[in-house]
Amino acid sequence: MKFAFCRRVALALVGSAGIFGSAAVSQQPEVKPTRPKVGLVFEGGGALGFAHIGVIEWLEAHHIPVDYVAGTSMGGLVGGLYAAGNSPDDIKQFVDKIEWSIVLNGQIPFPALSYRRKEDRVAYPNRLEFGWKKGLSVPNGLNSGSAVGLLFDRTVLPYYDLKSFDDLPIPFRCVATELISGKEHVFKDGSLAQALRSTMSIPGVFAPVMHGNEIYSDGGAVNNLPVDVARAMGAEIVIAVYLDTGKLESSSLSSLVGVAGRNVAIMVAANEQRNMKDANILLKADVSEFGASDFMKSAEIIPEGEKAAESQAGALEKYAVSDADWEAYVAQRDERRKTTVPVPQFVDVYGMKGASQAEVESQFHKYIGKPVDPDKLEATIADLQGTGMYSSISYNLKVSDGKTGLLVRPRLKNYGPPFLNVGLTISSNDSNNIQLGFGGRATFFDLAGPGSELRIDASIGQLAGAVGELYKPLTATTRFFVAPRLYYVHTIASFYSGSQQLAQYTENRNGLGADVGYRFSSKAELRAGEDYQWYGEDLRIGSPIAEAFHITPLVTNLRFQYLGQDSVMVPTRGTELQTKLTYSTQRPNGSGGYSQWSSTLSHFIPVGNRGIVFGTVEGGTSFGADGLGLAGFTLGGPLRLSAYGRGELLGSDYFMARPGFLYQLTRLNPVVGDALYAGGFYEIGKMWGGGTGTPSLPNDFAAAVVLKTLIGPIYGGASIGDSGHRKWYFGLGRVF
Repeated sequence: MKFAFCRRVALALVGSAGIFGSAAVSQQPEVKPTRPKVGLVFEGGGALGFAHIGVIEWLEAHHIPVDYVAGTSMGGLVGGLYAAGNSPDDIKQFVDKIEWSIVLNGQIPFPALSYRRKEDRVAYPNRLEFGWKKGLSVPNGLNSGSAVGLLFDRTVLPYYDLKSFDDLPIPFRCVATELISGKEHVFKDGSLAQALRSTMSIPGVFAPVMHGNEIYSDGGAVNNLPVDVARAMGAEIVIAVYLDTGKLESSSLSSLVGVAGRNVAIMVAANEQRNMKDANILLKADVSEFGASDFMKSAEIIPEGEKAAESQAGALEKYAVSDADWEAYVAQRDERRKTTVPVPQFVDVYGMKGASQAEVESQFHKYIGKPVDPDKLEATIADLQGTGMYSSISYNLKVSDGKTGLLVRPRLKNYGPPFLNVGLTISSNDSNNIQLGFGGRATFFDLAGPGSELRIDASIGQLAGAVGELYKPLTATTRFFVAPRLYYVHTIASFYSGSQQLAQYTENRNGLGADVGYRFSSKAELRAGEDYQWYGEDLRIGSPIAEAFHITPLVTNLRFQYLGQDSVMVPTRGTELQTKLTYSTQRPNGSGGYSQWSSTLSHFIPVGNRGIVFGTVEGGTSFGADGLGLAGFTLGGPLRLSAYGRGELLGSDYFMARPGFLYQLTRLNPVVGDALYAGGFYEIGKMWGGGTGTPSLPNDFAAAVVLKTLIGPIYGGASIGDSGHRKWYFGLGRVF
């Protein structure tokens, strides 16, 4: 009533001005009409949300000011970046620089792993890790979300002291689901990076975010198009962007995954309907040609947002402003943008105590008194995560007693230790000789003091048995260690005459021993040790080819390993070296002892964006000892002279070389896989001390396809060799 009365008085005064003439009018201040407050709302939808960038680009080009931004999931990410003062080009560059395959697969890059964790990845080249902290348990997401979180930490670091999201260049809100209560949570203050990480926590893909007693997940389940949130902020006009995926095809419901996905989509759609009706302008971006996981297609998806805005140009341009007003709006927005980061004066490790806190804190002390370098910070974080103990480590700045410091938030894995790695192996290049195996590795930490590990491996299949080793550093700060062990291993091996398999033997190698060693770095380790073994062979199938034996030697060994490649499945660059020298005090079917030495060297070189040139050489010698039977060296089988049967060539000394080339055909959904490769290689070898019929220079050409997946590399191909040797092969497990 009061406002209406004042408005009538103002109108009366303006009307009376005409009575007193133009001179009186000129004395009245010009009154500019107040424009309505515009809210921009972005829907969640994975990679489809890149279309939101196109909408922003169109609005900016047509001088339509935005006063509030609200979003969910990917809509929250794009909206948050825009609200923080980033231009459409800035956001495009941000998206383009993201290595989505790394961010979404959730794996710590192989070079950043500690040496022991590299060994785990070599033995079990997959993403499967379980915990045994409170019984067998699994992670609460395929991906801890650490890489995503670091992206946010880096990008919004200048807003470390943000008191409210209203203080951003554009006031902002994002929505998450609080899992314990099942209710919607609207982030309006606190850490902007944590808010973005929470709204992006896609269930089953990214682990949820824990904050105190609350657990946050993707907001799509409760409010995927938060028009009501923008209204509550004060928006009078709401522009909502809907990601139109087109008509559902019935064929997509033919699988369990399809049906489950459709049920989730129905629930999400239900919470969108009311908000769609409440929007003043609903922009429908046609993203029906894309999928929510098409993160590599941002350049194709972004223009769909521009098209959606252009289709509603008439409605949108009602809220455009003049060039002068637009410049004033942008200037005011830019004044609120923060781009500088102070130099940290201290380090604070949040959520840890005692020695663990001190250990983490010591890693970041080198950054005190220096300008913040996100690349170096994230390298240190990667090294810490490479120990296998942390699910994520985030960083920010904080103010305490008038000083600004570096705040580090480590989060330990809640499902372990102990941890359990598992893997299935399949290997065959003969329909009558398919090797199947299943293995697991349990790792227990700190049982014999800080830094110690008890590792227990068990497997079934043609390689079966159990191995236990206790790894213990001599002191907390030294790289020297001791490693006592026990093992009980049975292997099925074959004898051939030419290419005809005549017998199978069970090779039993059981024993106990200990090593002393030195870890040079996260890539290299040297060991020397002594074992007492119970070693023998027993005939399983076929005619006796060699005399069964059982010996109990002392075995001295010296081993060195360098793991300098960038990946374990299909490396694109780097070098791997393994070499081992042994001396046994007893020899099979003979007197005296014998020595053996073997080495394998592989090197990988990237060619262009998709090609890989690689080469492997390996060899071994028994230093003149012969008649060793299965205690000698073998060649043959997939990727070890692929045209020959597994173990077809047996002798006392050998050499093999394998140069080749692989080409990446396509990228896969990074959540469940990595890429598909195709290529070829040439293999050539030599076996000395072999039986009758051993070829002088066995060789073959092979073609292969390799699929890097969540459960490990799957490969297959065919090879054509000398003397009529031809075989197809396939497998699941480590390739190179």
